[in-house]
Amino acid sequence: MTSITLLELYKIQLVKANEIKSSFFNNLKYIPSLRGNIYLKTKNKELIPVAISYYAYDLYYNPQKAKNKEDEIKKIAELLNEKPEELLKKINGEKSVILSKNLEEKLKNKIAQLRFDSVFFEEKVIRSYPFKNLLSSIIGFAIYDEENKTTKGLYGLEKYYDEYLRGENGFVTTYGSFKPPTKGADIVLNIDYYIALKFDSILEEALANFKAKGGLIIAMEADSGNIIGIAEKPDYDLNNYSKVNDYSIYLSRLSYPYEPGSVMKPFFYAGAFEEKILSPTSTYIDKGYVILNNKIIYNFDKKGRGETDLKTALVHSLNTGSVYVSQELGKTRFLKYIDKFRFNKRPEVDFPILVDNNLKTLYPPFGREVNFGTASFGQGISISPLSLLNAYQALFSNKITTINFASEIILDDGKKYENTSKTLVENIISPETSREIKEILEEVVENQAKKAQIKGYRIGGKTGSAQIPEKDGYSNDVITTFIGVFPLTNPKFIVLVRLDKPEPGLLAFGTAAPTFKKVAEFLINYYNIEPDKL
Repeated sequence: MTSITLLELYKIQLVKANEIKSSFFNNLKYIPSLRGNIYLKTKNKELIPVAISYYAYDLYYNPQKAKNKEDEIKKIAELLNEKPEELLKKINGEKSVILSKNLEEKLKNKIAQLRFDSVFFEEKVIRSYPFKNLLSSIIGFAIYDEENKTTKGLYGLEKYYDEYLRGENGFVTTYGSFKPPTKGADIVLNIDYYIALKFDSILEEALANFKAKGGLIIAMEADSGNIIGIAEKPDYDLNNYSKVNDYSIYLSRLSYPYEPGSVMKPFFYAGAFEEKILSPTSTYIDKGYVILNNKIIYNFDKKGRGETDLKTALVHSLNTGSVYVSQELGKTRFLKYIDKFRFNKRPEVDFPILVDNNLKTLYPPFGREVNFGTASFGQGISISPLSLLNAYQALFSNKITTINFASEIILDDGKKYENTSKTLVENIISPETSREIKEILEEVVENQAKKAQIKGYRIGGKTGSAQIPEKDGYSNDVITTFIGVFPLTNPKFIVLVRLDKPEPGLLAFGTAAPTFKKVAEFLINYYNIEPDKL
C-alpha cells in the first residue's frame, strides 16, 4: 500500500482544483454588460442622453463548415448590402475570418435566420455619443476592453464614474451555468442641455472674434456648487477619438492649474481688510512700478498714478497696489489666506484632477519677497479653474462647497442616489469684509470691465490677463480670464470665462468680459431672473 503525506495530498488537491477552474473558464463565454448612460437635464427636468451603450455583433465566417461557400456568401452579402466578391476576398484559406463588424441586433438576427453552420457572432458593447463634440473634454470617452470584455472609461466623467458606469459581465458555460449581466448605473448631470449648447456657441464665436487658440466657459450655482453649464475648445468627436493627433485635447482645462493673473487680487485685499491692517480707503504711492529682489514689477500700462487708494487700485487692477497689500499683509498672513480660500487644497469635485495647484514659489527654498509680490497678482503660482470658482464662492456666498457635476446615480434596479452638495467651510471672512470686496468688484464692472455690464443687474467680477510661462521665462502670449457673479443682491451664479492666446494686445476686459456678458444674458433670460438694479 502506497503511503502519502498530508503535504502531497494537499498538492494533489490544489492541482485538481486548478484543473477544474481552468476547465470551467475554458468552457465559459462572457456576456458583456451594457455601460450606464450619461444624461444632461433641462430646467423642465427632461433627460437628454449624451453617452449611451448598445449591443453590437461582429460577424465571423468559418469556410470549413460551409456547405456551399459561394451561395452562402452571396446571401450574406445581400443582407449586408455589399458585393459578394468583396466578401470572398476576405476569406483566405480555411481559417475563420471577420466579414463585418459592429452589426446592429436587427441585422444580426436576419443573418442568423439563414441558419448557416459557417456563421457565428461575437457580442460586444458599443459606446456612442449622440452629440459628437459637445462636452467632449468633460464627458471623456470609454473604450471596449477586449481582454476583460467590458467598457472602460479613460477620460473625464467616463473615467471618474467608471466603477458605477461599467456594470458587471454575465456568463454562460457549456455545463449549463448562466449568470445574466448587470447593466451599469446611469449618471444624471447637473449640466443643462440647452445651456451647454449655448455656451458652446458663445465660446466658438469668442474664439473666432478674438483669434484665440482655445478657451473655457463654466457656470456654477453660487449656493450649491452645482455645475449647470460648461463649454471647452478645442474639442473633438467622441465617436472618433482615435482620429485625434494631439492627445492633449483629451484633457480638460479643469484637470490642471494655470497662472490666472489678476483674478487672484481680491483674496489678498480681503485678507488685509479682514486683519484690519488696511481698508478700501488706505492709500499708497503708485509710481507705476515696484522693485523686489532686483526685479521690476510694472502696472499693466506702466503708468504711475501717485497717491492712490486701495479701492481704486483694485478696480483698475494695479499690480503695484497688490504688491503693497501683500507686503503689508506679510508672508505668514498671506499664506493664512492661501489656506482660508483653500488654494493649497484640491477642490472636492466629481471630476479627475490630474495636477494640484502649484504654490511652491511661496515656500522654501523659494518664498522671497518677489515671489509673494507676483503671487499677489496671480503670476508665479498656478491655480485650477475649479479652485477659483470655490474661492469666488467664498467671497460672495461666504462659504465653500463641493463642486458637483453629477446630480444623481440611478442603479440598474431603479434605486437612486442623490449627489448632494456639502458645505466644506463657511464664514471665511466677516460680513463687513465680504461687503467691502463685493462693492469694489461691482465697481470693477462699472468702471473697468464695462463690457460685462448688463442693464438692470448688479454684477461683481474681476479681470485677469496673465502671460504664459515658458522654460526660460514668459511668452508674449496671454491667457485672459473674467470671473463674474450675479445678481449681487442674491448671488445665483458664478461664471468663469477663460480665453487662451487671443490676438496680441487684447486683454481680459476686451475679450473675456464681453464673452461673460453673453453668458450672463442667456442665463438671466433662461431662468427669468428678476433685475436687482434700479
